Amino acid sequence: MLSVLVGVAVAVGGHLLWLQAPRNAPATAMPGPDSQYNSSLQRAEPGSATPSTDTTESSTTTEEPEPTTEEKPPETSERETSSASEEQPPASSSPESPDTSSTTPSEPTSPPKSSSGDGSLTTQVANLVNDERATAGCGAVSIDSRLTGAAQKHSDDMARRGYLDHTTPEGVSFDQRIERAGYPSPAAENIAMGLSSADAVMHAWMSSDGHRQNILNCDIKTIGVGVNSQGWYWTQNFGY
Repeated sequence: MLSVLVGVAVAVGGHLLWLQAPRNAPATAMPGPDSQYNSSLQRAEPGSATPSTDTTESSTTTEEPEPTTEEKPPETSERETSSASEEQPPASSSPESPDTSSTTPSEPTSPPKSSSGDGSLTTQVANLVNDERATAGCGAVSIDSRLTGAAQKHSDDMARRGYLDHTTPEGVSFDQRIERAGYPSPAAENIAMGLSSADAVMHAWMSSDGHRQNILNCDIKTIGVGVNSQGWYWTQNFGY
């Protein structure tokens, strides 16, 4: 079986829900509604992202039949996280999709190599994002080197330490990582694991409501993509 994991974040704070999927269906994980930061998905206004300074995040895992996602409203910081997995012989990725089985990535026995040299893959993902946005009537996003750096570092860190989350084990959230990279207006983040091509990871993200809404948020102006081929950890960082 193919192993797939996916995560989505829009704002700060959130819980992970692992959803049990039918056989041969991609796995996904969605944020739970029981956090003070979690609410129904809302579109954030440009520049309205007010990243939280919280450095810790509580997470719970439960199996649910249907995924739920959250987005950060203006003047408020929220974040969505979702992740899931299926088994695949050489790799695994994490897009959100209904009804999936979840597995946690195993920690690599040796430090993984950075796939920052896989510029063709990250460029392909950015181009596919703009194709989807054009179809939806949204303007194209431009690649920002600061977002690209933040995304690549997060993919490398997840691969090195064997986790899939928008928040690091030390409690650093996606918006804090983006701001530390020098980008002042973080918007959202999508993550995935286990998919070895740009087409595959984009198909998984577009099959998930939360990830798709990040990609098709017309207020977003910039993107950065990172990938590490040791487990195929993907990160999309978006900015206003």
